[in-house]
Amino acid sequence: MGFFDFLRKKKVEEDEVVVEEVAFEDIESWLNGKAEEINEKEKKVFDLIKERVDLFIKEIGEKTKILEEVDVEGKKVEERAKIIVKQGLDKYLDFVDIFIKELTEVEKQNLSQLIKDMNKIFSDFDKHSYVFYQRATFLIGDEIAAVKQEINNFSKYFTELFNENQKIVDSSNVISSTKLKIKQLDEINSIIEQVGLDIKKLNGKIEESDGKEKKVLEEVEEIKGSGDYAENLKKLEEVKVSKDEIEKDVGNLRGLIDFKGLSNVFHSSEKSMNVIKAYKENFLVSFQKDAGKEILELLDEANLNSGDVKKDIEDKINSINNNKKKTDEIKKLIKKDKTKELLKESEKIKSEIENLKIEKVKTLKRGEKLKESKEEAMGLIKERVRELGGNLEKT
Repeated sequence: MGFFDFLRKKKVEEDEVVVEEVAFEDIESWLNGKAEEINEKEKKVFDLIKERVDLFIKEIGEKTKILEEVDVEGKKVEERAKIIVKQGLDKYLDFVDIFIKELTEVEKQNLSQLIKDMNKIFSDFDKHSYVFYQRATFLIGDEIAAVKQEINNFSKYFTELFNENQKIVDSSNVISSTKLKIKQLDEINSIIEQVGLDIKKLNGKIEESDGKEKKVLEEVEEIKGSGDYAENLKKLEEVKVSKDEIEKDVGNLRGLIDFKGLSNVFHSSEKSMNVIKAYKENFLVSFQKDAGKEILELLDEANLNSGDVKKDIEDKINSINNNKKKTDEIKKLIKKDKTKELLKESEKIKSEIENLKIEKVKTLKRGEKLKESKEEAMGLIKERVRELGGNLEKT
């Protein structure tokens, strides 16, 4: 290959594109094969780079040697100007040496990273050497311009080289991103499998709780069908009737009390008025506290409890006390209602079932979202396989 042929050769020849059918279970090995192909192409690019770097070092060495031999001292300018130019030239040459050293030491692991590293080397050189180049050009012209031009040509070559082989970088990136997406897909499938197990577990718990609730309700019905339960209900009804009679008698008793007359007699006695007020405002509660003792004493003291009134009051009090005694006796015979505890347990189980169903709905929704993510991941994988010249078979 001639010298100018070498300068023109920048692009690695591409293989003829033949669409390959790829089974999903074979995708990773297929990608690995594509990665090997990319590696081989990258090696060819690295060979081009090495040859060009070697040529550049040779060419730049010749030009820097000429630049180093420039006689700054012989220039007919002020001494201060000579010093500034000489210092600028020395620093510029130092940065050229650093530039060359970094070019020879740059690692060639993959093309994408190499492009980043090379861009940084060129950028750092431009940034650090610019000021010193400007100072040196005050007295030095063609010699330093030749060095700069050589570096510019070198930079242009690499820009074109990288641009023309961008497909290699793109393919490498596609392979990496596809492998990452496959890993994400595996994780999604694993989570979907776990969601399926969670749903199965929740269904089991719901079924178990349904069975418990059914058993509890059957026990309730069994108790309600027993003679003891019927007898208990009968006694509870008797207690209710008795309590209704007590409330009725208490109401009638209150109507027999002359609160106005009592207030007229005891208006100057705070203690007595408190008793009268309490009975007047809530007769039943006050009566239950002392069985009417305080109000009867006030009636006797005020002579408002005589004749037929006294008899009616005594009859009502006797009726109330008899009904209260009767109620207390019936209550002693009433057994604990086991259905209440069982119904409370049933409500608790229902609440647990409802919570399990809510959790199941949430888990199902999570499963649906995961399936959507799976479809999205599969779509991206298919698209990237197509970019690499493959066609992913339907699964």
